[in-house]
Amino acid sequence: MTNENKIILFPVASHFLFHFYEIAFPTLAIPLTLYLGISLKEVLALGFPMYVMFGVFALPWGVFADRFNNRLALMIGFFGCAAGSFLTALSSTPIEIMWSLAIIGMFCCICHPAGMGLISLGAKNRGSSLGIFSVAGTVGLILGAFIVGILNWLAGWKMVYSLMGVVSLIWGVSMLFVKIDEPHLIKKASVQNYAENKTKHALGSVILFFWIVTLGGLVYRINIVALPAYLELKAGFLAHQFHDLLSIQTKAATSTMAAAALTSFIYVAGIFGQLWGGRIADRHELKRLYILFNAAILPLALLMAFLSDQLLVVAAGAYVFFALGIQPIENSLIAKFTPSQWRSTGYGLSAILIFGVGALAVYLVGWISARWSLGNVYLCSSFLLILIVLNIGFLFLLTHGINLHNREKE
Repeated sequence: MTNENKIILFPVASHFLFHFYEIAFPTLAIPLTLYLGISLKEVLALGFPMYVMFGVFALPWGVFADRFNNRLALMIGFFGCAAGSFLTALSSTPIEIMWSLAIIGMFCCICHPAGMGLISLGAKNRGSSLGIFSVAGTVGLILGAFIVGILNWLAGWKMVYSLMGVVSLIWGVSMLFVKIDEPHLIKKASVQNYAENKTKHALGSVILFFWIVTLGGLVYRINIVALPAYLELKAGFLAHQFHDLLSIQTKAATSTMAAAALTSFIYVAGIFGQLWGGRIADRHELKRLYILFNAAILPLALLMAFLSDQLLVVAAGAYVFFALGIQPIENSLIAKFTPSQWRSTGYGLSAILIFGVGALAVYLVGWISARWSLGNVYLCSSFLLILIVLNIGFLFLLTHGINLHNREKE
């Protein structure tokens, strides 16, 4: 295995596990209510510290990775997730489960700063490699609920976390015997390139870019929170077919199952978007791709506010294609706006902004849907996307003449 293959493999594995852990807990919520004898609301609250840790600890781990190295940070992440998983499996009270899950969150988030930092410094085709990294996370989300559901059915929720711990442990142990040569020459070249591109507007450009990242994270999280319920309300055609075919009496359960199936189907489109976005990120100027992808999402968000049934599913699939396809483009831009010695720190900062501010989407979606309707959530997203496009246009002006390609000009 070449050094570059190892640079891609271990971050990809860690990103898959991150999103697997992210979806595993809500998938096991009902079994946990039966085991603990508490309400669903109380069970879901047990996961709050874990989700907070996903964002809060990303920045310090990014600093750690820059101070020492990304390989060490990733290895610590695998071992930390394994420890948290085994502790969760051994837990029997709500407070024990809550803090065991928090340990998972504390170490699981390492994949973003250290994983993307390592790829951005060592992968020849940065955009394509970051696209593969993004796909691994989406696959973790899509497969996670399905695999966890089967394992819980076969052996119970404790066995689920035990097996997750074993998988994390295997990846951690494997890193003990794998040497990764982090490319210091590329670091020096990146520092030189960054210094050459600095202008009097450099700091303002960086601040503006991360402001755009924050807005984009909020738009992304709004769709994740709202889409399943919105499909259940506005795309009932599949639920009707399930009900007629299976003669199911409980229509509410059928609607939820159908909406979940449609949501998974829609997110498969995101995988193709991530692969395509990563591929073109290596061939075209990143700023132009950034504004074009956001501009493409804007009319789709508007359409989703008014469409229903099959047309809504088509629009949602296109929306997710571009919304996830933009990830390798944005992650490539983070590499361009941060010097290599602070690269993992930059990715840690973006994770805090995306996961931290993005968490507000839960309250925003609830407030808008209660005051008006769930469809108005996508009108709100349209307004945010207009702000994003305008801000990227301003970023064009601030960075005029600066090379923002993944491949450096000869």
